[in-house]
Amino acid sequence: MDPIRTIRSQRLQLLLAEQFPGRGGQALLARALQRQTGYLSRCLSGDKAIGEAFARHIEQALHLPRYWLDGAHLEGSLLTARQAALLERFDVLSPGQQAEVLERLERTRRRNQEIFEHLREKLELEARPAG
Repeated sequence: MDPIRTIRSQRLQLLLAEQFPGRGGQALLARALQRQTGYLSRCLSGDKAIGEAFARHIEQALHLPRYWLDGAHLEGSLLTARQAALLERFDVLSPGQQAEVLERLERTRRRNQEIFEHLREKLELEARPAG
């Protein structure tokens, strides 16, 4: 099998697992790519080659870096497809919007930490012997 055909199919499988996990994910991915589920299924299995035009369409539709589907970002990359898509979406925000997103994330992180600490303390108290 052609190496690029294999890579594109594998990367599409990765996208399905990361961005559209679980039951119905394949149908959601097909809808996002404006393709029939059967067509997408054949691409995922490797029965249908993902051509150049469709590869670029997938990247654009899912906000991925150009040539990501070809594996161009495999070597040395520590980012998943979902992380790369998040960064790409973040970059188009204004500086004010970026600051707001970062502040909300920080508030959520702090709140999650408070909840974690509360639960840890509660479990420690419950684990202590009575008396």
